[in-house]
Amino acid sequence: MEIILASGSSRRKEILSDLGYTFTVQPANGEEVLELENGIDQAIELIAYRKAKEVQKLYPNACVIGADTVVCFQNEILGKPKTKEEAVDTLVDLSGQAHEVKTGVCICLPHEDLSFTETTHVQFRELSAQDIMEYVNKGTCLDKAGSYGIQECDFVEKIDGSYSNVVGLPKGKVNDILRIVLKS
Repeated sequence: MEIILASGSSRRKEILSDLGYTFTVQPANGEEVLELENGIDQAIELIAYRKAKEVQKLYPNACVIGADTVVCFQNEILGKPKTKEEAVDTLVDLSGQAHEVKTGVCICLPHEDLSFTETTHVQFRELSAQDIMEYVNKGTCLDKAGSYGIQECDFVEKIDGSYSNVVGLPKGKVNDILRIVLKS
């Protein structure tokens, strides 16, 4: 069965490639709106579901993978910063603090949809103003939830859970599901 990644994320592409899968990239174009009335996990699973379903219309007989990642800190969702100043503020807040990274995943098959949320707990070390400014000035923080990419900074003191989840796709659980559904 053909695999379609409903995301243009280079990080998700790399994770899926590292697992050894051949796939087509077809990013979803729908608006990402968090509907939080049923909680954050259900909200991000719904976004992942909508992405996968949008792309599944183009590939009805494929296995379509949709995902959405958010950073949660003190009961707030930290999205992608709009400006470098917003990124600085976010990293100042996260300095020395713990936060959660949640990825909602939906794997749509021709006759079944499988959804889940993976949560990873991340502890940042104390960051200096220089640490923050050097990182923000690289410019890569603007396309990342929480204003950072774990793979490109040394801010993390401790991680409890899936590292690849923080990058953008929980490798272990996605692989477990794909091995089962692709054998069917």
